[in-house]
Amino acid sequence: MISKYFAYLEEAVLNLLITFMTLLVFIEVIARFFFSTGSLWIQELTLTFSAWFVLFGMSYGVKVGAHIGVDALINKLPTKAKRVTSIAAVLICLSYCLMFLKGSWDYLSQMYQVGIPMEDIHFPHWLVNQLDPDTAWDVFKIDVEEPRVPIWLSQSILILGFTMLFWRLFELLISLIKGDVSSFALADEAKESMHLVDESAQSQSNTKE
Repeated sequence: MISKYFAYLEEAVLNLLITFMTLLVFIEVIARFFFSTGSLWIQELTLTFSAWFVLFGMSYGVKVGAHIGVDALINKLPTKAKRVTSIAAVLICLSYCLMFLKGSWDYLSQMYQVGIPMEDIHFPHWLVNQLDPDTAWDVFKIDVEEPRVPIWLSQSILILGFTMLFWRLFELLISLIKGDVSSFALADEAKESMHLVDESAQSQSNTKE
């Protein structure tokens, strides 16, 4: 049940992020080409949303089998050998996640202690004015006189993203151990490309008719 609602949350957040990114890029293009102007904060916010989209989407990619892998050799192995090899691969991926989580925690802890803000993205003054100046700095590292978004907050997706990836990989590990699956679910680019070619050929054939 928890995994089901978690999947809904993943899809909702990813949809919101790609929607906001599209709107921001559209606004920036219109501003540049039609009004010869632009906003640095839009560029920085778009890059931030892009990073969130990629790091948040890692776990979703594991869930739906969207990641690309080299499985030509694995597919030729017997089912048991394939499962053992996949378990070893998942354990390596989990170790990779733990290393990234440790590095991310150390990095964000330093950013939090120093209180380094982003360059161009600010909180609305009306929102920051609701906070006590001492509390805003001591707890959130926000300077109420120049309320720029702190880096530790904008880049907290490092911990969130790799935590979710760890959870999805752990779920996959349990499924492999129980025998529910025999390997990773990976994207098949060749199969998808051939499918697109077939659709294109069918469309052209229908048009000629």
